[in-house]
Amino acid sequence: MDETPTATVTFLFSDVEGSTALLRKLREGYRAVMGRHEELMRAAWAEASGRELDADGDSFFVAFRRPREAVDAAVAAQRALAENDWPDDVELRARIGIHTGEASLVGDQYVGLAVHRAARICDAGHGGQILLSETTRSLLEDEEKDEHFELHDLGPQVLKDFDRPVRIYQLTVAGLRREFPALRTAVSGATTLADRQDELATTEEGDGVRVMIVDDQALVRAGFRMILEAEPDMEVVGEAADGGEAVAEWQRSKPNVVLMDVRMPEMDGIEATRRLLAQDETETKVVMLTTFDMDEYVYDALRAGASGFLLKDVPPEQLVAGIRAVASGDALLAPSVTRRVIEEFVRRPPSSVRTLPARLEDLTARELEVLKLVARGLSNAEIATALFVSETTVKTHVAHILMKLDLRDRVQAVVLAYESGLIQPGEE
Repeated sequence: MDETPTATVTFLFSDVEGSTALLRKLREGYRAVMGRHEELMRAAWAEASGRELDADGDSFFVAFRRPREAVDAAVAAQRALAENDWPDDVELRARIGIHTGEASLVGDQYVGLAVHRAARICDAGHGGQILLSETTRSLLEDEEKDEHFELHDLGPQVLKDFDRPVRIYQLTVAGLRREFPALRTAVSGATTLADRQDELATTEEGDGVRVMIVDDQALVRAGFRMILEAEPDMEVVGEAADGGEAVAEWQRSKPNVVLMDVRMPEMDGIEATRRLLAQDETETKVVMLTTFDMDEYVYDALRAGASGFLLKDVPPEQLVAGIRAVASGDALLAPSVTRRVIEEFVRRPPSSVRTLPARLEDLTARELEVLKLVARGLSNAEIATALFVSETTVKTHVAHILMKLDLRDRVQAVVLAYESGLIQPGEE
């Protein structure tokens, strides 16, 4: 490997598609599966003389002296994953992005736009797919032709954080999957607006979202139902007029997401949320609905298990996007809401601060770092930028944190971080 301060290097990024869903499915068996994934990938990198620069969660960052070495490694890795006998009907698929460019060597790490471009090319792909930049493809022309793979022009693509389009090529390997959905890019010459809308309307598991609406006003319920049932991937499976009805209706309809009004007669939304989420094995997410400033309710609602808040007069597109985000494992916890949690914490007496839970010791150093950033209200994209990793890697870390700490979602992680003293209000 060229160790000069600046060099032309071929960078390869890989990460596992659907790792959060895989974690939910395998639970304790997840570590063994990912351990095998790491063995197979590292064997492929080593065989092609790759230099592993970072391994974070289910992602790898590897440097190669020549483009052909990176391509050989990618092909070997995809073959190994496809041919491995995975347990529990698991189909583990990784996406791989490759780009060749100039980067500076700082310590033992390369930095520069070429690194970020390679990472964004990887992010644009799907599990089982190998993507190459135009630069890498052109350099491969000088190499001897390989009959075991083909290159297909996917057209110019606008990658996240880059203004100028980049032409992307798909490397198709003989005997492996050849057809994939449109790339996950900002603008694609080969992707129609309808294609992009359909892609965004699909949850990580590929299923529709089952929604239950809880509000004491029939007109409000009817309005939300009309908006949601216009979406091809959403189904309203139940309604309730108060908290008591909500718990009973949940038993019947088993929704993915519940839209829960805060203020209702008989039983309010916070108590209903507490009872609903106390049910064994429930994976339902609750989004609180309110028509007013909710400072006095934020903390109690989050403690009860709510995954976020929406105003009743929210624009339809934001309502739909919020429900999809919660259903896919994210949370509607904007920095403004996080600040309210902190302010409420500050108002509470010091006796409410608990010692650090012993199970925090199960977190890796990187997972602890991610937890602190989550607690400060950063989004996955912001955390990815801060840590120089992909958003997929951040999602995987968050999933690991929630599993190890036995938390429902990231808003519970925020509450735990502040109540335990892991994060102090005002701390930078």
